[in-house]
Amino acid sequence: MVAQLLDSIVGVLWGPVLLIGLIGVGLFFTISTGFWQVRNFGQAFKFCFFPKKTPGVLANTDNNISPYQAACVAIAGSIGAGNIGGVASAIALGGPGVLFWMWITALVGMMTKMVEVTLAVYYRRKDEEGKNTGGPLFYIEKGIGKKFKFWKPIAFLFASGLFLQLILSPESFSVGESIQELTGVRAIYASTFFSFLCLIVVFGGLKRVVGFASVMMPLMSFFYLIFGVYVIALNASQLPAAISLIFKSAFTPVAAIGGFAGTTLLLTLRTGISRGLFSNEAGWGTSPMAHATASNKHPVEQGMWGMMEVFIDTLVICTITGLAIIVTGEWSSGAAGATLTMRAFSHGLGKFASAYVAISLFLFCWTTVTGWFSYFHSMLEYTFKNDAKKRKIAITILKFATPGFGWLMALLIDVWKVDIAYAWLIVDISSAIPTYVNLIVLLWLTKEFKWILKDYEGPQKMYGLPEYDEVQMNS
Repeated sequence: MVAQLLDSIVGVLWGPVLLIGLIGVGLFFTISTGFWQVRNFGQAFKFCFFPKKTPGVLANTDNNISPYQAACVAIAGSIGAGNIGGVASAIALGGPGVLFWMWITALVGMMTKMVEVTLAVYYRRKDEEGKNTGGPLFYIEKGIGKKFKFWKPIAFLFASGLFLQLILSPESFSVGESIQELTGVRAIYASTFFSFLCLIVVFGGLKRVVGFASVMMPLMSFFYLIFGVYVIALNASQLPAAISLIFKSAFTPVAAIGGFAGTTLLLTLRTGISRGLFSNEAGWGTSPMAHATASNKHPVEQGMWGMMEVFIDTLVICTITGLAIIVTGEWSSGAAGATLTMRAFSHGLGKFASAYVAISLFLFCWTTVTGWFSYFHSMLEYTFKNDAKKRKIAITILKFATPGFGWLMALLIDVWKVDIAYAWLIVDISSAIPTYVNLIVLLWLTKEFKWILKDYEGPQKMYGLPEYDEVQMNS
């Protein structure tokens, strides 16, 4: 009864309104900026990964972190179980065409992510120690607060949705379950070990989280990319047919085949878009909190890192997983989740595939949980911005709560046999709420974003100078 009620709520919240909203907002900013993320992709890629050695571009001090480090935290927070088990489950449910709609979601999502990151940097503040902090709560207050007196309930809705995810996140159990499948060790013991490792990272505060993400994110992404490409290369003869199948099934229903139950076009579309968002979090409002901590010369500079975040997460990592599943033919086997990914990778890695996927899942979830600590850290910075003592206490509690709630969920599921479906359904509900709020706020601040973009593309960048106000007034 409860599951049916929750499922109905998820069906409404994740129905056509939100799916159209996600694509629509990204498409709106894409068209209104002349396809900025497409025209400037090369520039953004070069700026992020091959930066000029200009003083200050990648400045790093004791008080602030570099744009690269901020992006690592954000990417680490978004690359997780969804990139391995989530993509597999989506293809098992909606067919190969899901991957096409994930690509479309990522393409327009790159622009959505750029907008929210740019606004987060523009509306951020410095704390007493001179550290940057920002995010949707800041641009809700500063961006629309002066025009709309009922902004506080909007901010509360956004924050409550994300904190609900902290309490009910089942990632710790997912890791424990994968280790149990591999080694036979009971899930709760593996989850306890995983939670302890998360505690070690977050107990060092934001500085340790940043350092951890800066090392782990490129390392784990590199090895996942290498082994994924290896599996695809071994099955390269099936690649043309796989690409054709992806595009064909994106627009036509897929009949039942093998263990695949068949799908409708609507299910394929919905699954691809929702899984794309869950993967790269474009429009969700989470990663801008990490990006806002960076030291940079202009908000658009960090916005380009937001674009690259979506590119790496969905167009690279998720694509590798999806192609491996499709070219090996495992997509129609009837398996789902991490098991399906393991079967696909076994076509190239043999018996090592199970260990490889389990280790990858462990690392991805480890960086996700620790990365999310930075998001809640930012929210507490905002909540207690006028009371340093309470803020310090709240952040100390957060250090234990971040891995603690995940471990508690694993305990409830593995020991007390609570259905994990409840947790995932509530997470779906809690992720939809802040997304609705954030998308509306982004549209509300369209004019402000265009001011910032115009300044960046102008002959003389005036951001940070008193003259910048004149750019706004004359726009």
